[in-house]
Amino acid sequence: MAKNTSVKVVWWRFSLLFILFSSLWFFLFYWINRQIHDTGDVLFYGTPASSYWVYFICAVVYGLTTWGIYFTMKQGIHEKSFQSFKKGAQFMMTLAGLPLLLSLPFLYLGVTHALVVSDEKIQFSSFWSLKETEYSWEKDVQGVAIDYSITTTTKIPHKRHFNGRYIIHFKDGKKIDMWEGILEGNLPTIKKIDEMIQKKQIPFAVQRKPSAEEIDEFFNNKDTEFINDLYSR
Repeated sequence: MAKNTSVKVVWWRFSLLFILFSSLWFFLFYWINRQIHDTGDVLFYGTPASSYWVYFICAVVYGLTTWGIYFTMKQGIHEKSFQSFKKGAQFMMTLAGLPLLLSLPFLYLGVTHALVVSDEKIQFSSFWSLKETEYSWEKDVQGVAIDYSITTTTKIPHKRHFNGRYIIHFKDGKKIDMWEGILEGNLPTIKKIDEMIQKKQIPFAVQRKPSAEEIDEFFNNKDTEFINDLYSR
C-alpha cells in the first residue's frame, strides 16, 4: 500500500509541476504578444484563436522540457554530482531538441499574430504572414456583413449555441470576423465596434436575420434590443 501511495505522490508532483511550468510558458507567450503590439489607447485588442492553440501546444512541449531539466537538476543536487546533472540535461535536450526547433517558427507566427482596432485604423497580422497590415477605415474598409449560425452539441442533453458573425471586408479581398473569428470577440466588443462603424457610415449588409424566438432564446432582455437593431439594418 505504501508503494502505491508513493507512486501516486510522484505522479501528483509531476502533474502539478508540469502544469505550473506549462502555465508559466503560456502566459509568457501571451505577454510577448502584448509587448510586440501597441495596445495603448485602442478600441479593441484581440489574439486570434489560432495563436492560443500555438501557445498551448508550445507550452506543453516547453513545460515538459522544463520539468525534465528541473528533475535532472534535482537529481544532480541529491547526488552532489554536476556530471549527473549535465548528463541528464544533455539527454533531455537531445530528446526535446527536435520538437523545440520545430515549434520555433510557429511560435514566432503566433506571438506576432494579433488584431488591433483603433479609431483611425485596423492593424492585422494574419497567422501565415511575416508582416503586419494596416487598414484605414476611410480608404481600405469596403463594408461589414452580418450573419449567424446555430449549432447543437452532441452531448445529452443537447444544447444550442448562437454563433454570431460580424465580418469586416477590406478592399484587398481580405476579411476579419470580429465575433466568431477572435477569441475575445463577444457581444460587448461588437457593441463598441459597431457604434464606431455607424459613426463612420461604413456600408452594412445583413445576410440572414434570426427569428424573434431565436433572439429570445439566446439573449437576455438588455441585449435583445441591440440584436434586433443589428440584424434589421
